Amino acid sequence: MVSSIQHRRNEISKLVNQKNYVEISDLSNRFNVSEMTIRRDLEKMENEGLLIRVLGGAKPIQKSFVEDNLNLRASENLLSKQVMAREAVKLIQDGDVIGFDASTSAAEVAKLVKDLKNITVVTNNITIALDLISSEITTILLGGYVRPNSISTMGTSLKKYMESINIDKMFISARGLTLQEGLTDSTIDEGEAKQAMIHKSNHIIALVDHSKIGVKKLFQVIPSDEINTIIVNEYDSFTEEQKEVISEFKKNHLDFRLIKNDE
Repeated sequence: MVSSIQHRRNEISKLVNQKNYVEISDLSNRFNVSEMTIRRDLEKMENEGLLIRVLGGAKPIQKSFVEDNLNLRASENLLSKQVMAREAVKLIQDGDVIGFDASTSAAEVAKLVKDLKNITVVTNNITIALDLISSEITTILLGGYVRPNSISTMGTSLKKYMESINIDKMFISARGLTLQEGLTDSTIDEGEAKQAMIHKSNHIIALVDHSKIGVKKLFQVIPSDEINTIIVNEYDSFTEEQKEVISEFKKNHLDFRLIKNDE
């Protein structure tokens, strides 16, 4: 049976999340207890991570936009991205200068490079740069303004920086892939940041999970015939249209890799 104290605290928690702010005096009147009792309740609940105390009351804990957005993007088709990453990392050799775009697919590859020797990573992906801090890998984080949706840098300064950098192998992804349009993205600024890195790269590796096959978005990042290697994960429920796209790529692309999920 829930005690009267716990019941009151449960109700306080509901009120805080419904109203986004509650006052100690209002809670005291509502529950017919002293303000000191409410203060003790709020202190206990703050210690349990249920709310944040502020002057005269309390407010709910809001997860940061960055945290929520990262978790959402990283969780989309995660197993597919990990399958592709294990294939992609095979292409990296000691001494390479590696480029990673702002995609979560590229971030999965970056997780696998920490044990490689004498490589340099160039990226506009802030998450990757932070993840590699604890490694001995030389990491260059490209400058620019920060785009919250992808937790990455982009803009004119990024393009300028790239003029003096050469990349051996560039790992990219986008929102769609067709034979006619190549890799396409939803936003121009993100697409242009990818292009700036692509133009200074010798070998382009595209990581495209099954959900993006046959999809065409607003901005063309790179034509399909300029991509050196395309890595796609096998999927049991490809549509007929997607199967046709894959068939076209197999006929027209020299290095198109369809990777089974159990590999």
